[in-house]
Amino acid sequence: MYETVEDIVYDPEQWKQIRELLASVRSDLEIQKVDQADAEAALLRSRARSYARLNGRAHADTVEEEDIVLFNLGGDTYAVSCNEIEEVIPLKNLVALPYTNKVILGISSLRGILFAVIDLKRVLNIPASDLTTMHRVLMVRHESFKVGFLVDSVQGMRSYSKNDLQDLPPEIHERSRVYLHGLVNGSVMVLNAKAVIQDPLVGGEDNASLMV
Repeated sequence: MYETVEDIVYDPEQWKQIRELLASVRSDLEIQKVDQADAEAALLRSRARSYARLNGRAHADTVEEEDIVLFNLGGDTYAVSCNEIEEVIPLKNLVALPYTNKVILGISSLRGILFAVIDLKRVLNIPASDLTTMHRVLMVRHESFKVGFLVDSVQGMRSYSKNDLQDLPPEIHERSRVYLHGLVNGSVMVLNAKAVIQDPLVGGEDNASLMV
């Protein structure tokens, strides 16, 4: 143990070791700071990715997609939800019925079961046309009876987002609006099949005209 400052002997080699030790400590501290910064940045990136995934799933949940069948009436394109349609069949063996509602074109049969054929053109106030081999019947899903919608032709299926459903243009007749949900893709009118069947002007009192 040194008694006074004068007793301390300057040893260059010892001071060199001390400086090297201090430099090593400083280097370790700098590395730890960099590692900590990198870890914090990685954690933030991970949290950002997790938030983006959750936000993306939440957005996907709010966008409700629906499959639709596209069909033609006159010069316009319409659509109806696949949930409301059982199948699409050709128009065959149509038998006209006298003294029935004017929108009911007649009756036909599918696998031995009779069903009423509704002329959608008459429902939507569209000028009539001659029947051709291109005409199709959309068999509507109903728990009590079978009924078909006559259309000029069927284009196929497509999906659309319900968030993209637009209001009908003002030129659509007020009488027709009650049978339509709205507009998609700028020009395709989405039919409300349930509204057509439940309208007393179409099916009569308690849908009596549709039960054949």
